[in-house]
Amino acid sequence: MKKKALAVGIGSLIREDDGIGPYCIKLLQQKESWAIKELVDYLVVHQLDVIHCGVFAEYELVVFIDADAQDGNDVIRVEEILPEPKPHYFTSHIGSISDIISLTGGLFGVTPKAYLVAVQGSSFAVGDTLSSAARENSQKAVEIVQQLIDKIFPFA
Repeated sequence: MKKKALAVGIGSLIREDDGIGPYCIKLLQQKESWAIKELVDYLVVHQLDVIHCGVFAEYELVVFIDADAQDGNDVIRVEEILPEPKPHYFTSHIGSISDIISLTGGLFGVTPKAYLVAVQGSSFAVGDTLSSAARENSQKAVEIVQQLIDKIFPFA
């Protein structure tokens, strides 16, 4: 397991605000002044898949960034992801982040610390442009991701 973090942007680049995850990864990569930049790798995926378990097993921390279609007062929701093996049928394209982290532990014997940063979006129609609210929320999400990584690697 690497003493590194992996930031994973989940989403479709052709479904407007569903592209928040990949957009946040782009913003993180552009942050030149971030002191621990060398401790973070980046991955953009349309959706999670069993094949990603081998990648996740290589990291001490994995932060997932995804669009959230729920309305509410919280434009950003942060959840620690705990492995929860479930007895239900699992396919390579369906499953929660918790399922993927559980499967990573089962297959590779290591379970990274994991968080979900869910960023509120409002428009999920076909298109390649984020709404102004999604861009604004993404800026806030990037700060939260940095804080999570700083918490795990405080003296980097």
